[in-house]
Amino acid sequence: MTEQPAGHPGRGDAAPAGQCTVLVVDLDGEPLAPMRALEEILLCLGTWEDDDRRHPGADTEPLRLPAPLADRVALAAVQRLLGALAPTQSREPWRGRLLAPDGRYEHAPMTALTLPSADIDLLCATAAALGDAALNPEIADLVSTFAEQLGSGCRSGGRTELVSLLARLAGLLDLSPTDDTRLLITRLRTTPLGTDCVLSDAEEAAHARTADRMNDLWAHGSGIDRYLY
Repeated sequence: MTEQPAGHPGRGDAAPAGQCTVLVVDLDGEPLAPMRALEEILLCLGTWEDDDRRHPGADTEPLRLPAPLADRVALAAVQRLLGALAPTQSREPWRGRLLAPDGRYEHAPMTALTLPSADIDLLCATAAALGDAALNPEIADLVSTFAEQLGSGCRSGGRTELVSLLARLAGLLDLSPTDDTRLLITRLRTTPLGTDCVLSDAEEAAHARTADRMNDLWAHGSGIDRYLY
């Protein structure tokens, strides 16, 4: 997992085999909370699974986790994604700002991040598994418990809202590449760390279109102003 905000371009525009380069917006840590809740859920499931294997009960059925929850497969992917995403959130100004043409105003920072494609697929599959209506009731209760411990944005929706946040994050990470995203990735890769990135008019237009797409996924189209401050 490679962060490429500055001065260290990858080999051309292509990511290594099995990986993809995506744009990640600094949302002041919003995507990290559901991911950390998911990590705790998967750690608990892994412990339950281990306990059943070490101490099988004669009169109880062992816990059977659906893919990709079983065997800590999803947990490993989530931990890799968390490790990659955390540095992109709540970035310090010394790392460089993302500015509109002529520095008229500041955008929320963006990072070009190279991630394993399989991990993004696993995040999507994990969200689907946890949202399945036929999910084991014990697992559903566990998910609901951690969902209620999140901030106010998730309390009202419980498990449903947590699953929705995870699915929307997977959608952001799986955003289809376009000429706009490729233009922005190239610019971010070639901007030295600690240097402000002042977008050209063409890059600003690409940013606006890309931010609109991201808003549709993450914020239900609440408006591009979400990415300006």
